[in-house]
Amino acid sequence: MKTDIFDIPARRCKRCGGILTSEQGLRDGYGSCCLKKMKEEAAEAKMRKNQISFFDREGETK
Repeated sequence: MKTDIFDIPARRCKRCGGILTSEQGLRDGYGSCCLKKMKEEAAEAKMRKNQISFFDREGETK
């Protein structure tokens, strides 16, 4: 008797909990959209770290 059951390796995304089935998703633990968002957030955080606000420097005059 032939069954139509087969196994697909899958896991959940560490960020959003979505189901991952691609080789890269299984390897990284993140889906492509979440990985892109994480890279964008990291770049934005790095840029914010290097920014100086007028209010940060306000007390340094004189």
